[in-house]
Amino acid sequence: MSLVHWLADRPVLRRPVLLVALEGFVDAGAVAATAAMFLRHRWQSEVVARFDRDALLDYRARRPTAVIDSGRVRRVEWPDIEVCAAHLDGERDALLLLGPEPDMRWEAFAADVAELALATGVESMVGLGAYPAAVPHTRPTSILQAGNALAGDVAPKVPMVAGYTGPVNVGVVLQSILERHGVPATGLWAEVPHYIAGSPDPVAALAMVSRVAELMGTTVDTTELEAAATLHRRQVDDAVAEHGDAADMVTALERHVDSGDDDDDLPSGEDLAKEIERFLRTQQDG
Repeated sequence: MSLVHWLADRPVLRRPVLLVALEGFVDAGAVAATAAMFLRHRWQSEVVARFDRDALLDYRARRPTAVIDSGRVRRVEWPDIEVCAAHLDGERDALLLLGPEPDMRWEAFAADVAELALATGVESMVGLGAYPAAVPHTRPTSILQAGNALAGDVAPKVPMVAGYTGPVNVGVVLQSILERHGVPATGLWAEVPHYIAGSPDPVAALAMVSRVAELMGTTVDTTELEAAATLHRRQVDDAVAEHGDAADMVTALERHVDSGDDDDDLPSGEDLAKEIERFLRTQQDG
């Protein structure tokens, strides 16, 4: 039995790209979540399908929320894995796979996503993600990729991840399944400064949105995101300026990145990260 429930007729799309941003795995600075939601709203995408949440989600880990007013439960809001369709102004359209990462039945889920992709004519898949890295916030955000064996032309200008062995998200499983069906797929990973990785990073999100727009051959109005990125950069600069050790760490990271060395003898900045994130939360709450 299929896990997909169509809410409308299957959309007719032009050379669609499937963008995947599912919550649950590492997403430093909430880059993937921010970029995906920004594109969803900017593109005025519409929900066309949902996956069977009862079969895929553990509600003890992802509890539904309720709206209670004057002692009455007005509504219960459930976590949903949704497929949204967007008609763009370029030569390609988009499908966005959004929501929580499944807690179970990954292979069945990936198989149904692949079937959906084939049914709607998806030509390629692009996953979004971000991880904390030893990089300074004063340098442009680096975005790397890791994809299946067919992914060569999906993001030709994006450098490859040098190497990795460890846990992955369901998007990587989906890449493998799509390869069996002849669909190119890759994942884009933004490098977020490790000392601010616990707070939303609109700078990296802006870089991700810009990269996705480039790959899609379309333009996106990023004015709001640019303003948020400018404010965030100013706040981080102010936070670093308050701590001499933080300024020294950023200088060391700048030398490291600019030199291209693989020297691992770099400050971890864990204590400074806590102070900087506390400062950023204070600014956002104010």
